[in-house]
Amino acid sequence: MSGDMTFFEHLSELRKRFLIVVSSVILFSICGYYFSEDIIDLLLNASGSNAAEFQVLYITSMFMIKINVAIFVGIIFSFPVILYQFLIFVKPAFENQLNFVRILLFLFLSLFLFVLGVLFGFYILIPLSVNFFNSISINLSGSVALNYTLENYLIYLSWILLVSSVIYQVPILLFILVKINILNISSLKSKRPYVIIIFFIIAALLTPPDPISQLLVALPMILLYEITIILIRLFFKKDE
Repeated sequence: MSGDMTFFEHLSELRKRFLIVVSSVILFSICGYYFSEDIIDLLLNASGSNAAEFQVLYITSMFMIKINVAIFVGIIFSFPVILYQFLIFVKPAFENQLNFVRILLFLFLSLFLFVLGVLFGFYILIPLSVNFFNSISINLSGSVALNYTLENYLIYLSWILLVSSVIYQVPILLFILVKINILNISSLKSKRPYVIIIFFIIAALLTPPDPISQLLVALPMILLYEITIILIRLFFKKDE
C-alpha cells in the first residue's frame, strides 16, 4: 500500500484487509464451535461459585449458545490478525517509520496486553462481580432461587472479558495518538487526574460497590497508564 494510492485503491485495500479479518473470524469460530462445550464449562467455573443453577428455555437455545460462544472465540483468537491488518493498512500514515520488525514488536505488545486483559477479567472481574450478585439473592432469606438462563449468563461473562481486554489496549491507543501528534507527554501528564477518575468510574461499573473491589480494578489500569507514559517518554523524547 503506497502513499499515492487513489481513493478507490484505498477502498480496495480496505476491502482486502476486511475480507482477511472476516475469514479469520470464521475459521476460528468453526474451531470455537468444535470446542464450545469445553469453553462453556470453563466459563461456568470462572466465578468459583456453585450457588446458581442454569437452564435453557427453548429447544434451539443450546445450539444458539454454542454459536454465540463460537463467534466470541473467533473474535478473541482473531485479534492478532485484526491488529496486524490494521497496522499494515495505516502504515503509510506513519511515513515509513513502521517497518516489519516494529510492526511485530507492536503486535507482540498489543497481544500481550490483550491476553493480560482477558486473564484479568477471568480471574478478577468475573469472580468479584458474579459472587457479589449471587450474594444479593442468597441473602434474601432463601426466598429467591438462583436460576439463570445459560445464554444470558454467558453473554454477561463474555462482555466482561471483552471489556477487560479492550481496556488493556489503552496503552496501544495512547502510542498511536502520540505518534500522530494528537497527544504528547505534557498532555498525558496534565490529564492524569481526569484519567484516574475515569478509571475509577470504569471500576465502579464493572465491580461490586465496595472500595476494595474497585481498587483491585482501578489500580492496575492506573499503573498501566503510568508505565505507558514512561515508555512513550523513552520512544518520543522530542515530545517532552
